Amino acid sequence: MTSASGAGGGRVQWRWQEKDFGFRFRSGSGRREAEYYQASRPGEFYVVPNSQRKLEKSHADELAKATAAPTSPRVVANPWQSYSRDWDWITTTDGLLLNYAGCLDRQEIERREDEGVSRAMELVTSLVLREAPVPLSIQLLCQIHSELMGDIYPFAGQWRVVDLHKGDGPIKWPLPPCGIEPLMEDFERNVLSCSPMISDDDDEIFAFASEVMNELLAIHPFREGNGRTAFITANLILMQNDLLPLDVYERRTDETRYFAACEEGRIRGNYQPLSELLAEWEDAALTRWGASHG
Repeated sequence: MTSASGAGGGRVQWRWQEKDFGFRFRSGSGRREAEYYQASRPGEFYVVPNSQRKLEKSHADELAKATAAPTSPRVVANPWQSYSRDWDWITTTDGLLLNYAGCLDRQEIERREDEGVSRAMELVTSLVLREAPVPLSIQLLCQIHSELMGDIYPFAGQWRVVDLHKGDGPIKWPLPPCGIEPLMEDFERNVLSCSPMISDDDDEIFAFASEVMNELLAIHPFREGNGRTAFITANLILMQNDLLPLDVYERRTDETRYFAACEEGRIRGNYQPLSELLAEWEDAALTRWGASHG
């Protein structure tokens, strides 16, 4: 997902490394060079207080020597210090979000995101093993999202504060004037409160999982990772009913039907198309499991 342009209407190109959110350079103007980090224009710096630095000075010097200065057209405040104003709209030219890892490579981001999926599924599995079924809540959704994205993005587990749109298409999720929290509280009262959903009727289970996914995706509460959060939450529902969990990327096997099903749920409140897809994907998962286990 990409956000609307930030203040000034411009995008920001960035070069960051590790969890320091910037490179400190030896050259440039400033009161004391040791107190500044390279900003968007070569030779311009922004202040990073000692209490907010994440690397030792010697390590930062090594990184600075080995790295070319950023060449972005605008200077931004230290995003670690100005999260609410700057953080969510800083992207590379091809849409990669500012991240802890300093990744400018999409394959590396995807690898780290896959690791996050594994962590989130470990959390869900641990919940399934509890003696009593765990009910769904917005707190649990935030916990799943934190496991999913916490090693990559600082907004993990937090409601988005920007508009979202999917690629260049017509699907948009504007930021409501009231913010995301009231919508999620309403979602918890009207949908999540029906959990835990334990039933011997698979159709009933798929219908509830579909409703949870559809409503969550309609709100799109997080800056990134909403689809994966929805799938992992649905997996908790399935596993609590002794069904196999789904691959969170299963939607890629038939994206046209999946997106159409999501739109049916978002626009018309019709959860049946996604429920049918979940049932098909569960059958496919059972077939794969049977083939590998005999």
